[in-house]
Amino acid sequence: MLHRSILTGLFVCILAAGAPAIASADTTTSDTGVAAPTAGADLAMWNAPAEEAAPAPVAPRSLGNVLHVQKFASGIAARGAAMASSLTRNALRFLGVPYSFGGTTPRAFDCSGYTQHVFAMMGLHLPRTADAQFYAAHRFRGTPKPGDLVFFQTYEVGPSHVGISLGGDRFVHASSSHGVTVSSLHDSYWSARYLGAKRVVE
Repeated sequence: MLHRSILTGLFVCILAAGAPAIASADTTTSDTGVAAPTAGADLAMWNAPAEEAAPAPVAPRSLGNVLHVQKFASGIAARGAAMASSLTRNALRFLGVPYSFGGTTPRAFDCSGYTQHVFAMMGLHLPRTADAQFYAAHRFRGTPKPGDLVFFQTYEVGPSHVGISLGGDRFVHASSSHGVTVSSLHDSYWSARYLGAKRVVE
């Protein structure tokens, strides 16, 4: 019985002596200023190097937005191509209509009256004269596409004649000598007077 009391007393003393060591471990810091691990901490995890964060995956919503924009852009392009096709078909309906300076109706056209009328059939407003149409339309790079306006310097300095591109080197216009007709940009008369093309239908 005495031995058991002595052993119990020793055990209590050992525990009392160890308590401050455990308490101090909770509050110490390493040389780097980072708190030291507490008793029971997973030392392997504590000392493991920090892993670099993996790049965040593209959120499904973001991917959906990209697809939506692509679909929207392709829809605009398709509508533009359809409008250009309709515009050139309408332009060719007036082949043979005679020329009249100041003419704006299917009875007789001048060049800008003709282009203005054809675009108006598509709900697109163009200014009345060739030079005003030149400055209202948009510049672009590359060769003319169907529906683009092509401009020439004829009877005065600057854009004074206009037609509608059919694609390639062909264009339809109200010619003073032939009425509404199809001509080539490579024709010697027109190529020498060609100023360039502008775009109305994107």
